[in-house]
Amino acid sequence: MKGVFITGTDTGVGKTRLTALLTRSLRQKH
Repeated sequence: MKGVFITGTDTGVGKTRLTALLTRSLRQKH
């Protein structure tokens, strides 16, 4: 499995939500 890095320079860019969505979609594919 490849590593995924999510970065952002602002606190309101939605990193947590984006990470949750990415994790969910990756789990469904595997």
